[in-house]
Amino acid sequence: MGKKGGQVDDEYCVKEKRGGKENRGKKGRREVEYSDYEDDVSSFISNLSYQNNLEWESLGEGSVTGESGIEDNDHSLDMQLETALEAAALKNSVVRTKNLQILGELFRSKILGECLQKRYAEATEVILKSLKNGKGSEKSRTAQLAVLFILQGGEDLDLEGLYSEVKPLLLSSASGSERAGILQQLSTLCFLCTDSIDDRKEILLLLREAVGKEDKDLAISSMAATSLILTVSSPTERRNTIEMILPAVIRQLKHSSVDVRIQAGETLAHFFEMGRDYNPDFDESVNGLDGIIEDLEALSRDSAKFRAKRDKKQQRASFREILGSVMDNDELHETVKVSTQESLAITSWSERVQYTALKEALGVSTSLHLQMNAFVREILGLGPPPLRAGPISRVEKHEMKKLNAACHKARQKNMLKQRDKRMVV
Repeated sequence: MGKKGGQVDDEYCVKEKRGGKENRGKKGRREVEYSDYEDDVSSFISNLSYQNNLEWESLGEGSVTGESGIEDNDHSLDMQLETALEAAALKNSVVRTKNLQILGELFRSKILGECLQKRYAEATEVILKSLKNGKGSEKSRTAQLAVLFILQGGEDLDLEGLYSEVKPLLLSSASGSERAGILQQLSTLCFLCTDSIDDRKEILLLLREAVGKEDKDLAISSMAATSLILTVSSPTERRNTIEMILPAVIRQLKHSSVDVRIQAGETLAHFFEMGRDYNPDFDESVNGLDGIIEDLEALSRDSAKFRAKRDKKQQRASFREILGSVMDNDELHETVKVSTQESLAITSWSERVQYTALKEALGVSTSLHLQMNAFVREILGLGPPPLRAGPISRVEKHEMKKLNAACHKARQKNMLKQRDKRMVV
């Protein structure tokens, strides 16, 4: 009897813990099952994170140390590059596009050196084949890959020969939704590869038609590309291009997109800088200069309520700098930290345009290429890469990683505090 009563008491206690009713007991069982499920998922995620950490340690994480990790993982990198090149040459378009993306990440995040040097012909064949047979996003990815390939290979490649093969394939696809990206990559290739006036003239005529378009991406890319090509053009080319394009750039100051307005303002400041180089009286030759300055002043003080607060802040800061360059001929003073011992000084709009173009191509790995890529350093006037005394040890990598993590945590805390302050009304 006592044993049976004990069983009843135990069942009662279980029901009480689950809510005191049979139907609420079901909810309790679901909670127990869900807790077990959470444990399984947590265990799985922990194992996955552990595996990922091992993979990253084996490959070498360049974003932490500023190094590519090639010295310790040459064979692994060589295998990755070989596999991606072979897969990018297959017939399946989905597989090709995926491996073009993998190649792009490899070209960005590593200094490939000899690993790529012995596969120049194979990489060139993959790029040309994808440009011929690819469509849409595949062509756009291939155009980006062509730029990265040239930045990796540098003067070891036949730059003009490669450009002469790639140019007609990109020109035939410079239309539709991918037009903005294709024009931008084509202009970057022209800037990197050729000194031919005819090549520059051909691209500038294409860009002239696109500068005044309403499409946001097309307008931004065409103005930025025009500025980039003009940085390596002769005074006569600059004068002719500025006379043709300047009115369209001025009209874009009234575009509905803040990004287009800022790009138009920066292009305008660059035009004035170049114009004063070949003509000391350039300001007097510009029609409606007073109206242009009024527009720039209005944009630098814009406080329209219908605009987003972030857009207004960004616009005012940008146009104050632009106004100073156009009206007072102020010089730029910008410093880009390359490493703890080296920095890049940007003192003109032409230098900023070139740096911005390379930064957009290289993405988050720009710092690595500024330190170790001889071709990139030559373009920006940094000289040959500095010699290292020896590879970074695992202990040094770990210490630098801990320091970066601490800095990131401090930044996050500060951002949260600032956000909380803004939320208080």
